[in-house]
Amino acid sequence: MNKVKDNVLVNIYGYFGLTILISWSLWSPLYISEEINEFWVLPGAWGPTIAAILLTLVNSGKVGLKKLLKKLLIWRVNVKYYLFAIFGLLIIGLVSVNVYVILGGNLLDIAVVLEGMGIDNGDFGLALLLLPVFYLINTLLGGPIAEELGWRGYAQELLQNKYSPNVSGLIIGFIWSIWHLPLFIFLPKAVGSMPIWFYIPLMTSMGLVFSWLYNKTNGSVLLAILLHGGMNFTHGFLGADVFKDLKLLSIQVLLIIILTIVLSRRNTKIHQYKAGESL
Repeated sequence: MNKVKDNVLVNIYGYFGLTILISWSLWSPLYISEEINEFWVLPGAWGPTIAAILLTLVNSGKVGLKKLLKKLLIWRVNVKYYLFAIFGLLIIGLVSVNVYVILGGNLLDIAVVLEGMGIDNGDFGLALLLLPVFYLINTLLGGPIAEELGWRGYAQELLQNKYSPNVSGLIIGFIWSIWHLPLFIFLPKAVGSMPIWFYIPLMTSMGLVFSWLYNKTNGSVLLAILLHGGMNFTHGFLGADVFKDLKLLSIQVLLIIILTIVLSRRNTKIHQYKAGESL
């Protein structure tokens, strides 16, 4: 193993370790407070980005930090990637519900969906009008903007110096799922009350989906933020209670894994990317 690859391993282990240390420390109020809610999660959600900024400053100084932050401004990409980032996982979620019904499951209770959005039953029209607002709030004030500069902007780029984009994405996806462990213990609602044996393969697979989008958009952290927002919005719109049905959840995870397999065949490194390249 050459020195460059040795340094990559040292840096990536250091990044994952520092990220977990920061986030799990910032989540410490969850361990001792009896009155907690999802807002307690927000400080720790910045762990991946805080770690990325600190390590970038140490290893590359202000020049490296400027290069990292510029990834937030990469927006000139094919519109199809915007559509995928914002609506792709919502469509998969809706397809999951329809497959579930075809296989004998109950029709989706709209009251459960509205409750998941915090809206009274009967206000479906209001819910539709507020969907863009919910998406923006979730994306700009939650995990998407807090995490992606770290997971994709820093870790994905670093890992691809040693591994393929697919392997890099899967590694990050797995660590991403493990990073959430304190929430499973102290605030399950923050991870959709999802069983961990579903959550780990789901997030590991999503790591590769993010890797594909990151590379297809020439390293755009902005598009990764939008995809993360779309993922969180899907579970928020459909409601965490909807996915408590293990049969429906199994269909959802299976469709994500199928998507992962399809995209893995088209996942190439940034330097091989050409604007307007077809899927």
